[in-house]
Amino acid sequence: MKSLVRALALVTTIAVVSCNKQSTVEKLNPEGSIAAAEAQPNRDAQLLAQLFASAGPKTQFFTVQGKEKVTLTTSNGNKYNIPAGALRRKDGTAPTGPISVAIREVLSPKDFVLSNRPTAASGAYLLSYGEYFVRATEAGADLVLAAPIAVQTVVRTQVRPQEKVPMWDGDTTVYFTINGYNQLNQPTSVTQPASQDPGINWTQAPDYALFNATTGTLDFQLSQLLQWRNCDVFSSSTGPKTTVLGYFDVYNNDTPNSSPEQPSMLFFKPRNINSVVKFFNIILNAPAGFKGFLSYQTIIPVGQQGTFLAITALNGQFYAQLLDVTIAAPASGTNYTPVSFNLQPVTASQLVTMIADLNNR
Repeated sequence: MKSLVRALALVTTIAVVSCNKQSTVEKLNPEGSIAAAEAQPNRDAQLLAQLFASAGPKTQFFTVQGKEKVTLTTSNGNKYNIPAGALRRKDGTAPTGPISVAIREVLSPKDFVLSNRPTAASGAYLLSYGEYFVRATEAGADLVLAAPIAVQTVVRTQVRPQEKVPMWDGDTTVYFTINGYNQLNQPTSVTQPASQDPGINWTQAPDYALFNATTGTLDFQLSQLLQWRNCDVFSSSTGPKTTVLGYFDVYNNDTPNSSPEQPSMLFFKPRNINSVVKFFNIILNAPAGFKGFLSYQTIIPVGQQGTFLAITALNGQFYAQLLDVTIAAPASGTNYTPVSFNLQPVTASQLVTMIADLNNR
């Protein structure tokens, strides 16, 4: 259920459609008694996950009184307008004590990587206007909403949003299929299924974010707490497309068996677009030098410009490479475009700097 990329280096149009955050994996729907084994994260994957968690966007906390109307402004400049009496206990009664409101915002390519929340739908990238999460508690007990929270978000992308931007919600996990493609992009399979963290699978909500020309913000409502919401627009492009295979020279062989974290990862940032795509499909049965990840089949526009970020954690050491590319057409007689990575040892701080540099690409 998730991920990948489309273009702006070509003639590209931004159209209203989805924000289905999804990986390039297919759900594992085994026949009969076959079942997927539950994978576990290895030590290198956990080190990478710990680094991402420490460097990723932080939750912001506020204390309010439930009887009062309040406007909360985050460090990103976004405003959350909570009506008086909107926060309720699950039994419908009004809270009497102080209320803690926790807000987390995922807004930039750096955030998308460090939070493992890629912005893609069915293999195509999405121009993102942000992802938002709100929780409210009284003495540690979760509260619910009796009235929606009105949110005003600062527009940070280089493209002015259309008047109506679809809102999306949902959160789920899936398994890898046991079928895939080898280093020559030919169908193959493995006998050992592996689970994988796919990020988020978004489904379209009935509401929209509306552009406010007076304030220059995108305005929408949160009708539920404890649920990620986001507003994105789908990008479409014309022209020939290809399947991209990314070959790692430094690859952690435990990647297919590690979940929810992975010790090897591949991200793609379309040039000048507030989006990041994660390659979730693993190249199967590949020899050394050809292990890595691939896109959906025939989904990436030839001529697409952007930046790859290849990452591996192996034996306690981080390796990475930022690689600017223009996606080439497949060579004669083939149906895929190869991209080879030469990962170099980096420190934790150097890796975080490389991830942050995606904001400038």
